[in-house]
Amino acid sequence: MKGKNKRNTLKPIMKKSMLAALGLGIALPVAGSLPQANASLPESNIVISEPVLSSGIPWLDSSSKQPNMNLVPIAVGDDNRITVDLSTHFPSEIFSGIDANSSSDIANVVVIDNKLVVTPYRSGTINIELTAQYNASQEPNSQSETITDNIELYISKKGDFNNDGYVDSADAVELFSYLRNIQFGRGISFSLVEMNKADIDRNGVPDKTNDMSAFMQGYIGGTLGAKDNSYVLTFKQVDDAPYALNGKLNGTMQVGQTITGSFTQLDVDGDSLATAKYQWYTAADVNGTDELAIDQPNPDQYTIQNADVGRYLILKITPVSISSQYPEGKAVVIRGMQAMEGPPPPP
Repeated sequence: MKGKNKRNTLKPIMKKSMLAALGLGIALPVAGSLPQANASLPESNIVISEPVLSSGIPWLDSSSKQPNMNLVPIAVGDDNRITVDLSTHFPSEIFSGIDANSSSDIANVVVIDNKLVVTPYRSGTINIELTAQYNASQEPNSQSETITDNIELYISKKGDFNNDGYVDSADAVELFSYLRNIQFGRGISFSLVEMNKADIDRNGVPDKTNDMSAFMQGYIGGTLGAKDNSYVLTFKQVDDAPYALNGKLNGTMQVGQTITGSFTQLDVDGDSLATAKYQWYTAADVNGTDELAIDQPNPDQYTIQNADVGRYLILKITPVSISSQYPEGKAVVIRGMQAMEGPPPPP
């Protein structure tokens, strides 16, 4: 097939009689008979085609059109900007310095008055990095910890199901196949990102008959393709590692005393938390010089021994969550601020 356009070699989707049996009301043309329309133009002043959906983000509503009063809504403004309130995700009494960043020019992201404001520009996928400051330890002069929550945003031209930059019969072929697989339960799973793109009539439910009809009618009527500037958006949670925060040693640094470590374990993705990992050390000074690991049966507490006198106690706690990619987070190091002493003199 050298020298020929691969688009024009695609086979017909279905015969007209079969389409009529499905009740589409119109016949899909053979692949290649629809002219290619550049789906990336124009690149400014795009129109957000609701609903905007979110996948796997526990604190964010799943749809901009079906509000859940217990979750943060996805607000789509008349200026086609998305606003998400971050005050429940990063409460001001706990977090500060809330910000958003993205290295992509596909959309602009910024935090204004503790609200994430997203201005989409064109098709593509961006990573939105939400950051906030949390005090990681109650020790004197401790530094605040930066908490990061990564979220992906998928932006696609309405009708450009295969993301090749065009709205044409190649999209019709793949869209029909995808919707048929949904209808008959084929395939292991269907991602919300793809299902949102397949929902051409934007009623919130991908459906073979209605969405294929909407695709063809939209293209023929000029509401899909280069003349239309509607885009479909889906937010998706990215797996982040858990955090151990606000660490503190509890107890008196004397022989015979039992020391425990307290901390706050946090997973911004909403993953279930598992038992954290503890490791105790002694060191020659508070900075960890000549650090020696302690092997003991009860990792969540330590009883000071005679051999520890004059040394400093250090605890490292590694947070753990039920996560497929990053089950363990960065360890928090909690240092005893004074050397361990012998037992108090008898009364």
